[in-house]
Amino acid sequence: MGLVDFFKNKEKHSQKSPKLNYSITGNFLSIGDFTGECHQSPKGKFILAWKDQNEKGKYILLERGKVKLQAKMKHPNNGMVSNSGVFILSDLTSKGMYGVFHIINSDGETLIKQRCKANLGHTGISDDGRFAVCQALESTNKLDSCKLFFFDIKNRKLLWKKLPETIGTELNWAGNYRFDTKRKVLYLIHDKNRAYRYTFEGTFIDSKLYRNDRINVGNDIEFLEAVNELKVELSENTDPREYDALITPLKKGLKRFSDKDTRSKIHRVLGEILHLQENDAEAIKHFETALKLNPRVGVKRTLEKLKKID
Repeated sequence: MGLVDFFKNKEKHSQKSPKLNYSITGNFLSIGDFTGECHQSPKGKFILAWKDQNEKGKYILLERGKVKLQAKMKHPNNGMVSNSGVFILSDLTSKGMYGVFHIINSDGETLIKQRCKANLGHTGISDDGRFAVCQALESTNKLDSCKLFFFDIKNRKLLWKKLPETIGTELNWAGNYRFDTKRKVLYLIHDKNRAYRYTFEGTFIDSKLYRNDRINVGNDIEFLEAVNELKVELSENTDPREYDALITPLKKGLKRFSDKDTRSKIHRVLGEILHLQENDAEAIKHFETALKLNPRVGVKRTLEKLKKID
């Protein structure tokens, strides 16, 4: 039986189908006249392939080289398959900011179908096929825009959706996801292989790590976001020992960035840390420099008080 025969029906299962000759080049699988993107399960038992073609898209699930399942989907994208054969696909509709996230088992049963009033970005599924995520992109719909959806596949429900703290104001989406099902931790993997943890309940665990990474290796916008967060924390926390490790990367930021506003804010935070550490002589120097770079940086009154004490 050839592949064309499989696609004559809307959907067809083939437990006894013969092995087909197929080839994989990079992330693409070819069988007969079908060539589409593909993803292989971690243990190699299943291969999911899909093709988006003018609202006549198709997908195929192979099990040990045999066609287990094939069906039509208008715009299949972002496919992944787990070791259990449960797989995910996003149907990126042609109706503007709208997408549908599908979770389907190897028998073709739709376990979850999440409609989203936003285009869909990167997705992920746990190796055992019990949990999945999809990232909604920016849209005009506030309820779904930029939200990360987390699903309990076994119980067929959406556990939570939230704006992930790690996208920042620049909308830096995670590139992929990793699931630790024993510890119930979801990892969001960002550029430069930076990984940040969320619990399966949606709690962000690595807020300080994320802030420190933005200070150490982030771009100027990420850096300033982290500095502004640090300013708030400084006003609420009076333990100076917590900030020792930040002094060196903040000073390195003065070398990394040439923008006056950025530099003034760095000097301000350094001054605030040094003031907490009772090193007022050095704090005054940083406040003075901050004020010269930006008269509105917000340190004038603090500087005047310190000079009177000094």
